[in-house]
Amino acid sequence: MENIYSEEQETVKTVKARRETVDFLLSYSKSIQVVDYKKHKFEVTLN
Repeated sequence: MENIYSEEQETVKTVKARRETVDFLLSYSKSIQVVDYKKHKFEVTLN
């Protein structure tokens, strides 16, 4: 297993996201709220 990760990767592609995608993901992550109720956790998306 360690041999797989110790080898250097020759071809690494950098992924570039559009500004609209980044803005969408940031606004979506800001709208999520986690609510704890007893022993459960609920994820609520605020609109």
